[in-house]
Amino acid sequence: MGTLRSKLPILTTILVMALIIFAVNNDTIVKNTRKVLPNLTDEQYVKYYRQACDLKDADACFELGQLYDRGVDGKGKDVDYEEAYTYYGLACNLDHAAACNNLAYLYNTGKGIKKNNWYAIRNYKKACELGDIDACYNLGAMYYSGEGTRKNRYKAARLFRKSCDKGVAAACNDLGYMYAHGIHVRKDILEAISLYTDACEGGEASGCNNLGNMYQNGSLGVRKDSAKAEKFFEKACKLHDKDSCQKLGHVLESKINEIKYKSDIKTAQEACDLDNDVSCYKLGELYYGHNTLVERDVYKALEYFQKACDLGQADSCKRLGDIHRAGE
Repeated sequence: MGTLRSKLPILTTILVMALIIFAVNNDTIVKNTRKVLPNLTDEQYVKYYRQACDLKDADACFELGQLYDRGVDGKGKDVDYEEAYTYYGLACNLDHAAACNNLAYLYNTGKGIKKNNWYAIRNYKKACELGDIDACYNLGAMYYSGEGTRKNRYKAARLFRKSCDKGVAAACNDLGYMYAHGIHVRKDILEAISLYTDACEGGEASGCNNLGNMYQNGSLGVRKDSAKAEKFFEKACKLHDKDSCQKLGHVLESKINEIKYKSDIKTAQEACDLDNDVSCYKLGELYYGHNTLVERDVYKALEYFQKACDLGQADSCKRLGDIHRAGE
């Protein structure tokens, strides 16, 4: 029994040593594995994409097309539309739907290849048939305007409906316009409002702008509603629609004939920030004159008058002349 006990520490020691050796060796293997992983440069990954594309990998061809279409950084650096055309073409030949859509766009705009709307139509149609819903909308827009084909508003309406139902906000807006004006569909204002609303909620500024116009003017059988017009113009303005920003400024300006309250100052400032010249002029007069709302501030008044004058507000230009003539 004593002999057996004397062997346990020896066996334990051997086992521990073996584990240590294995761990060290295993760690070495892991480290070596990490060392051989390549640190790919832009040039190297493009090489592998090209190799994959040469082996008929449609996604690789498409990725190369996007790389040259948008630039290495995705912001237009090192753009090469001719290369983009080549790789989109290869991917499209391999039935890559998005590549066919992008190839059609290059034909439509004449980037990287001579403009040819017939080929644009052909490739938009193929992309749509392959399931690219943006291509279906683009094809509809071509039929609507008659680019590369005869105008066909019936086909346009069908493609807009298909695209809108799949979430293409611009298609909802364009179909809404057709219903609002009865273009190759039965005029239906309620349907137009519904479609414009879908477009607006989907982030299409034109849809918001069209709703704002309807409510601001009380047009197309819609009751005039300044509050709704303001809401839709504001949303479109936030979506960077310049026309809506200007109209929002007019809506805000119309709410104050004269600045009498603190709340009027805020409204006028918002309108002036949106380049509403009359509101800038009113703020100029507010700070130039003597009143209980704000302390007189000639320099601030001059800033407002200058902005209004630059925007074409004649009274502000005259006021600037008067102030400078008076030596203030």
